[in-house]
Amino acid sequence: MLNEQERLEIYDKATKLWGLVAQYDQCVEEMGELIVAINKFKIKVLYKEYNVYNKITENLVEEIADVSICLEQMRHFFKDYNIDEVIEKKMQKFLGQIQKMEKNNK
Repeated sequence: MLNEQERLEIYDKATKLWGLVAQYDQCVEEMGELIVAINKFKIKVLYKEYNVYNKITENLVEEIADVSICLEQMRHFFKDYNIDEVIEKKMQKFLGQIQKMEKNNK
């Protein structure tokens, strides 16, 4: 299994080989494919319109992995920004929304 440093080096090599714009474009494509996979899973599996659960689920998991790689790559490209701090702020806001809904549903 590759460690984080090895993955970061791969991202740098890909950027050097294909360019930064191509890496951004690849991330956009992968995120689009995840959207399609989520919708297909929701419609075909949750609404029981498709009986090949494993195939649909495996595709969704593969797209989640692709987007996870892209997100790690984007974090690497924007390492000079405190993304974790922004995530923490957004998670606190999300938690507040959940708590508000819980309070309203009592």
